[in-house]
Amino acid sequence: MTWFKIEKPLFTLFIGAVLAGAMQVARGWSVRASIIILVLGGIGLVLALAQLISDVNALRSGKSAEALTMEAPALEGYGRWGSGEIWAWILGFYAAIHFVGFPLAVPLFVFSYTKGYGGGWRVSALLAVLSWGFVYSLFDTLLHVPWPEPLFSIF
Repeated sequence: MTWFKIEKPLFTLFIGAVLAGAMQVARGWSVRASIIILVLGGIGLVLALAQLISDVNALRSGKSAEALTMEAPALEGYGRWGSGEIWAWILGFYAAIHFVGFPLAVPLFVFSYTKGYGGGWRVSALLAVLSWGFVYSLFDTLLHVPWPEPLFSIF
């Protein structure tokens, strides 16, 4: 086995070790200081593991490793509105934040967007609940972010 064939898995292991080391160091910090390192490091470790699996499978099969494609397809400016539809969603989300507040605007936006682009009721509701749970657990419970008062207060 030549050095060139094992170079990719070794580099992926190195990146994973750097991320794991950074997360280990950040565990001793306060929550506010370490949260970004732990969240992004966790995501990076999952991606490094996916890349390592791809590299090892390519090494075992003897083929050259194909690059993992984790990119979203490029947006096409179709229709007569072009990117106006995107701006309408952004401005609608901004308005929802001011009218009902950020913790309720996020699941409302996620549900509307998912349902508007062909998602089923279950998927849309599940994603809305997960997004609300993420916002509530991270920003309200863990970080205690003070939210500005919305124009229409439901609670």
